[in-house]
Amino acid sequence: MSVVEDSYSIKFEETVAHPKNRGVYNQEDASVKSMALVQAKYKDIKLYLLVDPAEDRIYSAKFFAYGGKVSLAIGETLCNMVKGLTVSEAVSLLGSDVEGQLRDNPQATSVPESKMSAFDAVERLLQGVEKEYLEAKAVALASATLKEKGSANKTSSFAALSMAEQAWLSLSEEDQIIQLDLVLDE
Repeated sequence: MSVVEDSYSIKFEETVAHPKNRGVYNQEDASVKSMALVQAKYKDIKLYLLVDPAEDRIYSAKFFAYGGKVSLAIGETLCNMVKGLTVSEAVSLLGSDVEGQLRDNPQATSVPESKMSAFDAVERLLQGVEKEYLEAKAVALASATLKEKGSANKTSSFAALSMAEQAWLSLSEEDQIIQLDLVLDE
């Protein structure tokens, strides 16, 4: 192998040296932000996307790569590329789009030719995103509906109380204690 065959672009090396999107999201992270959590895995890369179900727009993305530095660069670059896109825009990305982002020179590949096939993972990951998104969106919308109903029940529950219950709750703590003492004395 020649020296050129083993070379990686400067952008590639910088991306691998300083990943900012490495990590995971869980369902609690998504619920707190009222987002859909979409997870997709292919071979040694797993994506975690938080998607706004109202707009189908990707709010944030994280990844975990189990493989080598090419997988790390793919995960990092893909996360950067999909943020702010709708799910349909994101799933249209190709491995060549991700690889192109890692090039220093448009005419020279970012990785040795022997590593180029690793970028095929991009399409497979995004197929997984497309497949999982509808279910994740349904979960997020159902969760949001339950939250709304829960908060509506809390705000309207005082009106549903009986007159005696409302009178009790409107007493000061000191008056409530006096009333309890009277009942105990009887």
